[in-house]
Amino acid sequence: MKKIILICLLLSSRLASAQQSPDIRQVRWGFSPAQVKQAETIKPSSTRSEKIIYARVPLVNRTVGLEYTFNGDSLLSASYYYYTTAVITQADVTTAAGELKALLTEKYGPGKTANVGEIQNTVWLTPRTQVNLSLGNVDKGWSLEIVYLCRVCSGEPVPPAANTWRPRKEVKDL
Repeated sequence: MKKIILICLLLSSRLASAQQSPDIRQVRWGFSPAQVKQAETIKPSSTRSEKIIYARVPLVNRTVGLEYTFNGDSLLSASYYYYTTAVITQADVTTAAGELKALLTEKYGPGKTANVGEIQNTVWLTPRTQVNLSLGNVDKGWSLEIVYLCRVCSGEPVPPAANTWRPRKEVKDL
């Protein structure tokens, strides 16, 4: 009987710790705007009813934008963006895309790549998150966007694998 109780305690503690690992950066799907702000080390550039925007965050030796989107009081997605400006060239954007794609592949394994018009989109799926890396010449120039989208925010029961899955390699902030 003591062994059964010990095993149950061990399993429940492992499950609880697995459920606390971040989905992106230091946040988890379902966090409130206040929890996201607390997890970030810098002050947001803008806060709107369903968005928190950080204009300048470090990511792999670059400064990029970061936008968190909420469904009510629950974190639904996070997006990094990097695009051409007066000082960031097309070559800078495409180089960043190649480096980030390699890091995401190290972390999640090979993604599925498809071209949609002039945009190259690579998708990785985990039990809890869909990650999209998009690169292309859109609107006023070249842009790179990495979107992390919650796959467990529909209200449906979360499969146990979603809480115990681990990436192949940890990569800071990705």
